[in-house]
Amino acid sequence: MIKFYKKRVCFVKRGYSKGFTLIEAVIGSAVFMILAVSVYQAYTVTMNVVALSRLKITATALANEQFEILRNLSYGDVGIVGGLPQGKIPANQTLIRDGKEFTVKTTIRNIDDPFDGTIGGIPNDTSPADYKLAELEINCATCHNFPPLFVTTNIAPKNLESASTNGALFVKVFDSAGIPIPNVNVHIENKQTIPNFIIDDTTNNRGLLQIVDAPPGNQAYKINVSKTGYTSERTYPIGGQTNPTPEKTDVTVLAQQLTETSFIIDLNSTINVKSISTTCEATPNIDFFLRGTKIIGTSPIVYKYAATSTTDSFGNLNIENLDADEYRFIFPNQTYILAGVIPESIFSLSPGTTADLKLIVAPVASSSLLVNIRDANTGLLLPGASLTLSNAVYNTTITTSEGSDCLARGQVFITGLNPGNYDLKISKAGYETYSTPVIISESWQQKDIGLIQ
Repeated sequence: MIKFYKKRVCFVKRGYSKGFTLIEAVIGSAVFMILAVSVYQAYTVTMNVVALSRLKITATALANEQFEILRNLSYGDVGIVGGLPQGKIPANQTLIRDGKEFTVKTTIRNIDDPFDGTIGGIPNDTSPADYKLAELEINCATCHNFPPLFVTTNIAPKNLESASTNGALFVKVFDSAGIPIPNVNVHIENKQTIPNFIIDDTTNNRGLLQIVDAPPGNQAYKINVSKTGYTSERTYPIGGQTNPTPEKTDVTVLAQQLTETSFIIDLNSTINVKSISTTCEATPNIDFFLRGTKIIGTSPIVYKYAATSTTDSFGNLNIENLDADEYRFIFPNQTYILAGVIPESIFSLSPGTTADLKLIVAPVASSSLLVNIRDANTGLLLPGASLTLSNAVYNTTITTSEGSDCLARGQVFITGLNPGNYDLKISKAGYETYSTPVIISESWQQKDIGLIQ
């Protein structure tokens, strides 16, 4: 007999540890990084604030140190070495404090206090140097985020002022619209004094720099004014090699008198020049002469801007840092002749603007004539004017156009002419007809004709 035994099998559920998924690990790492970066940034900001505070304390202590030096000088020695007023303080110093390198720029000026009148005013103060103003500018180029520190103080004489044998020099700077320009750099040199002195300062919010108690001298003060992004102006000595009879001479200061001089500067302007052919193709390496109308000298006339330039291998040239002025193109090129200028060869440039000009050129082949036709009253070039050039064997009529990319407005260019006598006739509705004989004898010539309404 066979017996079957039932065997009981027990299953036991055992505990086990569950791991992190990849997404959970990435999120956890990201949270940790955010917290770590935030803590680090907070630490960095805190340390930067502490460092900057320490630098400011050091700079302030340095300023107090320099003022203490000034206080211990006699009043007559409170001034700049080689500056005005003359004294024993260097204009620029490099000093090491707390392991950092600081630059200290010191400016000292005589001040004319209005309490007892001002020089040139009512009443006239013949001794205008009432007290001195000292300003320190402290910088640290190697320090992170350190703003310049400016500190000023007044220094008065112990006794009452005495009669002055010096004068005063006021420098005014404004633009062509008559608006004063602040923060203009003014460089003044006087080489007639012993020792010589140099002043570098800036105009105030009224575009004015006042130099009080300036030693008198005949044309002793050479002045140059400039500002970033602006044109510059200067004075010139009489008898100079490049400008013997200047319009603005070096300045004279008289004893117990106020001398005022003014300069006009404007935002820089630019001319973009492109040289092209009559078929609008870029023509490289074209020479031209550009001249403004502002004069800095007479006998002989010296223009502020007059220069020969050349376009590059792509026919382009940028002429920058130009004054607001009226400019004229003169074309001395021997290989090419001028077939037109867009917008025209005489043009005005406004302050802070960029003008695009195209020089239309053609190879020298035979005699040519370029005619600009304009309104005699307005000076504007005239489209729609009919020009006829003729003689016994030649006759052509051309109408001026509105202009295009390579065709100048109100200009006519005729080439392939034979030397000889011609009749030139120009007409336009609403204008008087213009007629004149023309002798074609040169390889190229230009005429500018104004029609009268």
